[in-house]
Amino acid sequence: MHFVVLKENINKALNIVSKTLSTKPQMPILSCLLLRAKEGKLQILSTNLELGIIYEIPVQIEKEGEIAIPGKLLADFIATLQTDKVEFEVETTKLTVKTKTTKASFTTANISEFPPFVESPKNQRKLAFNKIKETIIRTVFAASIDEARPILTGVKTTLSQGKMFMTATDGYRLSKEQVSLEDTKEDIEIILPAQSLSEIVRIAQEVKAEEISFAIIENKNQVVFTMPSVQIFTRLIDGEFPNTDKIIPQSFKTRVIIDKDVFSQAVKTTSLFARGAANIIKIKIEKNHLKLSANNPQIGEDEDSVEAKVEGEETEIAFNFRFLLDLLANFPGSEVVFESSGPLNPGVFKPKSEKINFLHIIMPVRVQD
Repeated sequence: MHFVVLKENINKALNIVSKTLSTKPQMPILSCLLLRAKEGKLQILSTNLELGIIYEIPVQIEKEGEIAIPGKLLADFIATLQTDKVEFEVETTKLTVKTKTTKASFTTANISEFPPFVESPKNQRKLAFNKIKETIIRTVFAASIDEARPILTGVKTTLSQGKMFMTATDGYRLSKEQVSLEDTKEDIEIILPAQSLSEIVRIAQEVKAEEISFAIIENKNQVVFTMPSVQIFTRLIDGEFPNTDKIIPQSFKTRVIIDKDVFSQAVKTTSLFARGAANIIKIKIEKNHLKLSANNPQIGEDEDSVEAKVEGEETEIAFNFRFLLDLLANFPGSEVVFESSGPLNPGVFKPKSEKINFLHIIMPVRVQD
């Protein structure tokens, strides 16, 4: 294998692809990238067995071939080079990378150990990235990171009748959003890993994708997402997603409308005194304001008062402040509608504007007075 490539192109590709490499891989080969030079293109492949990426860039090929090489080292090395072009050449079991002033050799790995990629289906559905981007961002953060319940590490994704529905929950909170699409093909319902969806958004932003195509790979339990220069393969999660509709309250006793930024700042201030005290913030809903408080006997206590429009009963409820901050960091709109049916019932959060069909639920924390 022998080719010459623009440093700018390969540096961008390696930055994108190498971020998915495992830091503690199950197999040594998973810390490697596969470089495949063929028909005027260089394909750079990486996989962690859950997510696989193929990134393609144009190169000047002298000799076609493929090779596996430690990915992080190569990415870090290329990033340091001060040059326009970089030459790659394989000599026996070594890969030589050189410029006019620098020459380095890398030990290669056995390419037969690199996990195979399935062929991408040609018939794919197309989605406008600007339509789905925020919906993904506003749901993935509520998914679990605990592999003990794999189903909760995923996002239930349904396409039906020109709409996409996404739902994620870790058992303590729930994010749910609906967005209208132009897609009117057959209905599908799948569970996608939340981490894979986050990577898809990251990569789509880096390659400035306006459209994302995707297809389910039959009999492989995988989905492929395609955008300019890159294909992303991710496994599907098997199992039955919880019926989240039954935990969504259908009524409320108290309704609050509050400025998002003011509420967020109050939560941040109060949270300083909630750390080490189970991260609990109490919210007392009174006539025309909220009182946020936290108490840690070891460091002290804090109380913040925030103006709000309040309808219904006065009440008090407690939440894990980290869940509130996660929500507010991803919340659409400038005003938050917060509905409660009492201190032990789920808190419902949604935007005041009805243009965005987003709903978030946080389970309260039981506290002793």
